[in-house]
Amino acid sequence: MRRLRPRRERTYAPLRDKTLNSVLCHQFVTEFGFENKIPIAEVMIERILSTIETFLQPHSFLRPGQLVWTAVQNDGQKHTFRSMKQTPQVPVILDLITDDDLEALASGKDFLAVRRGRHARLLKQAFAQGGVLAQSDLSAITLVSDSHVSADVAHAKKTEGRHLPYRGSVQDLGPTLSHKVDVARLLEAGYLEPEICRRLTPVHNLRSVERYAQSYKNVLKLLDRGFTPKEIGGILSLSDRLVGSYLEIVKEHHPNLLDGHSYPIKGHKS
Repeated sequence: MRRLRPRRERTYAPLRDKTLNSVLCHQFVTEFGFENKIPIAEVMIERILSTIETFLQPHSFLRPGQLVWTAVQNDGQKHTFRSMKQTPQVPVILDLITDDDLEALASGKDFLAVRRGRHARLLKQAFAQGGVLAQSDLSAITLVSDSHVSADVAHAKKTEGRHLPYRGSVQDLGPTLSHKVDVARLLEAGYLEPEICRRLTPVHNLRSVERYAQSYKNVLKLLDRGFTPKEIGGILSLSDRLVGSYLEIVKEHHPNLLDGHSYPIKGHKS
């Protein structure tokens, strides 16, 4: 004989299932064909709600001047040729305006210097939280044209010798060549690959540095065998611009490899 549950349990226990999880589970079952896959639906719902909770930071977590922004996840992958919908993303909390910014403005500091400092801060904060911002993110957040953002990033490299961790440099997307070229220059300066990892900003993993180093070494080998830059680019699947940048380093450290040859190449002046 079936034993009945206590009256109060029968009365109040069902109320525990009046939740968003239950509502979503009902929709999965009735609208998306999960009638015989309820355990799978429940796991999916838990994952979805957990992701939503991660992105929706409570106001109490944010200070005045902060905002939550979505960055591309810095997971060691390039995610090239993928739409943003196919790219892993993480929420990051950014200090759009700080007391230091306001103090600098109040003291008469140049607006351009404050802006450059802000852009550097936003990039570094996102990177510290496991994400990377594109220059277009900065443009949208600060309402500054992308050309000005690019100029600010270039200014940090030129004046301070540091690469700010924006998506193009961290994940080597688009026309960014800085790290590949920096690895070649550091190799010529006598540094070993593990040392080069630590000297790059942001710090690179050894596998990436070894790949960049081998690419440059292969260019040297092919030049020594008499191949032209066009042929080298085709053999190694390197862009004309990158080969041209490598040739500038070769001209400085191994001019004998270029003696008696003229190498017209896009992005490089022989």
